[in-house]
Amino acid sequence: MSNPTPIRDPWNELQPLFRPRSVAVIGASEKPGPGLQVIENLHQLGYTGKILPINPKYAQIAGHPCYPSLTAAKEAGESVDMVAILLGRERIIPVLEEAARVGAKAAWAFAAGFGELDDTGRELERKLIEVCRDNHIHFVGPNCVGYLNPSVGAGTYSAPAPAVIRRGHIGMVAQSGYLSIAVANSQRDLGFSLLVSTGNESLIDCTDVMSYMLEDPETHVIMAFVEQFRSPEKLKAVARRSREVGKPIIFIKVGRSEMAQRATSAHTGALAGSDRVQDALFKKLGLIRVDDLDEMFETAILLSSLTHRLPKGNGVFAVTLSGGVISLMADVGEDINLRFPPWSDAGREKVKSLLSSYSNVNNPLDAWGSGRIEEFYETCLLTAAAEDTADIVVVVQDVPGGMAERQVQQYSIVARAAVEAAKKIDKPIVMVNNASTGFHPEIKRILNEGGVPLLQGTRESLKAIANLVKFGTYRPDSAVPADTARFPALPAHTAKGLTEYQSKQVLRQYSIPCTREILCADAESCVQAAEKLGYPVVMKVMSPQILHKTEAKVIAIGLASPEEIRAQYPLLMENAQAFAPAAQIDGMLIQEMAGKPVAEVILGITQDPQFGPAVVFGSGGILVEVMKDSAIGIPPLTKEAALSMVRSTKGCKLLTGFRGRPRADIGALADALVQVSLLAAEGADKIAALDINPLLIYPEGQGVLAVDALLELKE
Repeated sequence: MSNPTPIRDPWNELQPLFRPRSVAVIGASEKPGPGLQVIENLHQLGYTGKILPINPKYAQIAGHPCYPSLTAAKEAGESVDMVAILLGRERIIPVLEEAARVGAKAAWAFAAGFGELDDTGRELERKLIEVCRDNHIHFVGPNCVGYLNPSVGAGTYSAPAPAVIRRGHIGMVAQSGYLSIAVANSQRDLGFSLLVSTGNESLIDCTDVMSYMLEDPETHVIMAFVEQFRSPEKLKAVARRSREVGKPIIFIKVGRSEMAQRATSAHTGALAGSDRVQDALFKKLGLIRVDDLDEMFETAILLSSLTHRLPKGNGVFAVTLSGGVISLMADVGEDINLRFPPWSDAGREKVKSLLSSYSNVNNPLDAWGSGRIEEFYETCLLTAAAEDTADIVVVVQDVPGGMAERQVQQYSIVARAAVEAAKKIDKPIVMVNNASTGFHPEIKRILNEGGVPLLQGTRESLKAIANLVKFGTYRPDSAVPADTARFPALPAHTAKGLTEYQSKQVLRQYSIPCTREILCADAESCVQAAEKLGYPVVMKVMSPQILHKTEAKVIAIGLASPEEIRAQYPLLMENAQAFAPAAQIDGMLIQEMAGKPVAEVILGITQDPQFGPAVVFGSGGILVEVMKDSAIGIPPLTKEAALSMVRSTKGCKLLTGFRGRPRADIGALADALVQVSLLAAEGADKIAALDINPLLIYPEGQGVLAVDALLELKE
C-alpha cells in the first residue's frame, strides 16, 4: 500500500518527522510500556523540544504536564509538530483526524494489525493513507518501533534505546522493527546520524527515508534492511542522488530464494528469477548489496572512513606477521573480486633488503623478518603502497582485547606504522582483525585517532574491502542511444506467442542476424523455396499454438531433395494435428541449414513483475540446463556491459580458443546482446519474454546467427 510518489523535497518536508520541535505522545503513561518508553528515550537522547504527553487519566507524566487530548494541548497554547501514537489499531485513525485539526505535520504509529493481518486491517490501512494524504501528514509505520535521531537528540522509539547511543555519520533504515533494534544494540561502535524502522510503509517507505538521509549533512553512509522495494523508479532516483552526493548505500535485500517463478513458455524466464533481475539492477545502479549484518557493519565502517580516499582498482597488497594468515587470506579471498598482485622486481628487492635473508617476499607478505618490526614495518607498508598494482594496502593483525601488555606494546608498533604510512600516501590503508571478537582499546584508540579503519572477521572484512572497491571503481553505464522510439509494428498475430517466423521479423528490425527462410503454403512452394535457398534445408510447421516444435515432432532437419520435402510435408502436418487439433497453421517454414558454429548460446528477455525487463545470456547445452550458467543485464546495455555479461559465465572459456577450438566472434555476440537490450527497453510495455535459442556463434570475424526464436507478448 506504499505511496509510489516520491517526496519532492525530503530534507524540508520531513523535518517535522525527524527533527520535530514538539512531540505529542498519544497513550503516554506512568506505567512501564511503550507509552512511557518513548518519553524516557527522549530524555535519554537529550531532546530539547517540547514533550506533550496525551492521556485523560493523568495530570502529569515523567515531569511533563499531561493533556487529555491533542485539542486540549492546542487550546493550552501548545503547537504540535509530531504525533507518536501508542494505541491499538482501531483508535489510530481518529487520532490522525484530530492531529490534522491541530496542525500536526508528522505522525508515527506503533500498532500492528493492519494490511499485514486481515481484511479489516487492510481497510483500516487504506483509510489511514487517505487521512494522511488528504491532510499532508507525513506518516511512518504502522507496525514499527519508530526512529532515533542522535544527531539532534530526537526520536519516537518504542523499544528501550541502547544504553549508549553514539552519534555519528551512519544512517540506518529497516523495514523490520526487530532488525532495527538489533542494529541499534549491536555494540559494533557504529555512530548513527539517524535510525528508522518503517514497518508497513503505508506512506513513507525506505527510499523516502534514504532520500532524506542523502540530503542530511550528518549522514555520510546509509545502511538498510529491505524486504521489498515498493517503487523501482524511486529506488533509481535514490541511486542517482547517492552518486551525485557521494554517499554509498549498503543494504541487505532478503528474498534470494525463488519461492515462485513467472510462468512463461520462454526458457529465459526460468534462467533469470526475480532476485537475479533485482541483483543486476542493484549493480547497474551502483548500490552495494551485502549478505548479512556483519558484512554490512564492516562495509559501513570502512566506507564512512574512506569515501575521501577510494581505491582506483582491486589490487590488494597485504602485510602481516604470520605465514599462516597468508594462506587464510588467499583461501577466503579466492571467490571475492580482489587481486593480490605479485611484487615488482624493484619492490621485491627493497623488501628483501629490509627483512631477513630467509624471508619469502610474497603478497600477502609475512613481514616478521628478524622480529624488530619497529625498524622496518612502516617501510614495508610504504613500499607496498608504492607498487603500481597496489590500489589498497591491508594490514592483517589480530588485536583482541585479552592481549598481554607486552603484546599490546608490540602490536601498537604495527598500528602506529599504519597510521604514519596513511599520512604519507594517497591510497587507502585498512587494518583487519581476523576474529570477530572485538579489539584492544589501546590499539583501537591509536587507529581511530589516526583515521585508519579497523575491521573484524576475515571474510566480512575482505568482502567489505571488495565493496569499497566497487564503490570506488563504479562507473554508470552510459545510455545506449536509440535511433528513435522504433519498436516496430508487430506482425499480425492471434496468440500471445509469435511464431518463430514472426519473431524473427522483429529481430531483423534490430539488426540481429537470423537464418534465411521462406514461409510456404503447400508442399510445392516448399520445394521451390528449398531450391532458392539451396539444399539441405530444415522444414518446420509454423503455428502460434505450437511453440516448441521438437516436442510436437513438427520439424525435419537436413532435407536434401524435393522428394524428401514432399514426403515430410504431410507427416509434419499430421503431427501438428495430433499434437494440437485446434491449432492455427500459418504455413510451413523452409530454412537454410546453418553451418557448424564454435558454440551455441541462449539469449533473450525476461520481465520482472516489479522491476521490468532484463536481458538474459546463457551458455548453451548442458551448461545452461544443468549448471544454470547464465548472466543477467538491465537494458539498455553498453557493449562493455554486454562483454562483461559474457565473461561472467563459465561457458565463456569455450569462446576463447579453449583446447584448440577457434576463437569465437565474441564482439558480434556482444553486439547482439546490445540490440536485444534495445528491443527490451523499447518494447518494455509489450514484450513478456524472448528466447533466441540457439544463437550460433561462429569464428572470430564471422558473426552470429539466430536459428530459432520465440517472442511472447504481454496480455
